[in-house]
Amino acid sequence: MNKSLTRQITAGIGIALGMLIFNAATSYRNTLKLVENEAWVSHTHRVLTELEVTLSTVKDAEIGQRGYLLTGEERYLEPYYSAIAGVNVQVVGLQELIVDKQQQQRTRQLKIAIDSKLAELEETINLRRKKNLAAAMQQVKTDRGKQIMDGIRQQVAVMIVAENQLLQQRARESQASANLTIVTFTVAAVVDWLLLVLVYYLVQRDRILRDNAQIKQNQLLEQLEHDRNSLQLTEERFRLAIVNAPLPIMLHAENGEVLQINSAWTEFSGYKSSEIPTIEDWTEKAYGSRKSLVQANINWLHKLNSRLSEGEYIITTARGDKRIWDFYSAPLGKLSDGRSLVISTAIDITARKQAEAEIRMLNATLEQRVELRTNQLQGANEELEAFTYTVAHDLRAPLRGMQGLAEALLEDYGEILDELGQEYAQQIVNSGQQLEDLIQDLLAYSHLSRTDLSLQVVELESAVAEAIAMVQADAKSNGARISVRSPLLRVIAHRVTLVQVIANLLANAIKFVAGASPQVQIWAEEIQLPPEGETDRQTAGEWKRGTVEKWEHSQLLISTGQLPVIKANEDDRIIRLWVEDNGIGIAPEHQKRIFRVFERLHGIESYPGTGIGLAIVQKAVDRMGGQVGVESQLGHGSRFWIQLRKG
Repeated sequence: MNKSLTRQITAGIGIALGMLIFNAATSYRNTLKLVENEAWVSHTHRVLTELEVTLSTVKDAEIGQRGYLLTGEERYLEPYYSAIAGVNVQVVGLQELIVDKQQQQRTRQLKIAIDSKLAELEETINLRRKKNLAAAMQQVKTDRGKQIMDGIRQQVAVMIVAENQLLQQRARESQASANLTIVTFTVAAVVDWLLLVLVYYLVQRDRILRDNAQIKQNQLLEQLEHDRNSLQLTEERFRLAIVNAPLPIMLHAENGEVLQINSAWTEFSGYKSSEIPTIEDWTEKAYGSRKSLVQANINWLHKLNSRLSEGEYIITTARGDKRIWDFYSAPLGKLSDGRSLVISTAIDITARKQAEAEIRMLNATLEQRVELRTNQLQGANEELEAFTYTVAHDLRAPLRGMQGLAEALLEDYGEILDELGQEYAQQIVNSGQQLEDLIQDLLAYSHLSRTDLSLQVVELESAVAEAIAMVQADAKSNGARISVRSPLLRVIAHRVTLVQVIANLLANAIKFVAGASPQVQIWAEEIQLPPEGETDRQTAGEWKRGTVEKWEHSQLLISTGQLPVIKANEDDRIIRLWVEDNGIGIAPEHQKRIFRVFERLHGIESYPGTGIGLAIVQKAVDRMGGQVGVESQLGHGSRFWIQLRKG
């Protein structure tokens, strides 16, 4: 570096240092002024806040006074007492904050006005306490308090305007100081920067020229090293992906050379890599007599430029097993020597093929099994029909003979028999009648299981009327009163079966009553089915009436069957028919049992019957695609319901 260049650099550095010192001093002075102005701006904001808080406190005192005047309740004076406690502190704080002389004078006047307002508020409160609301309100109507409050608002507004003017003035001063600091710093920084750039340029010019060639050479070497490392890393990743892949993979060249074979291929096939160095070796070992056909397909692969599904091939492993592989291949371009490269992979589908064969075998025998089961079911039905015929004819014939002989004995020889003999004969007649009723109910239950029910729209009004007529004799003898609440709507049902169901429920309602005349009520309601897929079976407490009304906890809903056969859509609605009685009720633990065959909760001497009536009800309603249940409490009557799809 020559002497001229050294002098230029020294002069530039000296000028730059001088400018830095001058800039630092100027910036420090302007910064102090800026900090001072910002402090005054913050002080002004505090004064404005205190003025607003003071005015709000006085308003709170006035609100508390008005609440007490109107109600006479001391609790409404809480804001008033809080305001009195705080307003003097706030005024003192204002006097300490404000330094402007005019504002200090206004603060003293504001304190006088606030004291006057508090005195006026206290005066009206005392009038309310000592006299009454009218006396206090008379004082309020003089507008003295309003005038004082208006004066306070005006004084606060004047002080706020003055403070805002001070705020604007101090803000302008702060902005001017900031602008001056920025300009000074910017000018000095620009000059320093230019000088430093000049010095840097002079120093670096020769160095840049000397180092350019070396830098370019180093960059080229680094790029070459990076490319070589990237290539090695890519090759290693590709090799590991091939070797460790879970599926058999082979890389082979156009001349048949096997370039890479992974561990999955050797593991599944049983052959070592050294045993299959070429495609020909693989086809010889794995395909045997079929190797020529497979080899032709492999040669064809090297002529394609797209992926190919080769299909399924049966291979022979080194262990002698027969396996089925599904092959897929794709070209990978050209090798450096011009040969085409293909990647082939396989999936062992032996287990899947065996499963498919088993399924085909099962399907082949399924029709025979279905036919066999159908014949067995038909035979069982024929046996059931034969048994039903026996019960209906062969068993009932001697039973009726026994009943007839017992009745004839009572009629013809009743005077000869003593009282005990007459009782025995009567028991024979009664037992025969009970057995006749039992056989009749069993036949009805069996008939429901075997008969195809043709469903149609049924008017509940007429069905209920017909059922009431069927039990009219029992109702009259027991003094029962049956009331029907209209309308009963329409349902999808089998009319004769539905009438029998309602008649059975009415018979139970009339029969199971103790110490009172039976009172039976019948009504119907329309409800929305739960959305399809939400549940397949409803349990206790899950049904909802109408939209979202839930059952009371004291009630228990027993669902006794699957939901209706026809799945619910948004527009599907059902009708629930209720039969309510004032009978003996049913304990919760027995409410599921009563719908089973031969389930009785009471002896026949207490309540006659066969124990099949409710089982017939459930079976019949199930066959019509509906449900049946009960709500009951012991000693408080029962409410049986059946639900069917709306007609």
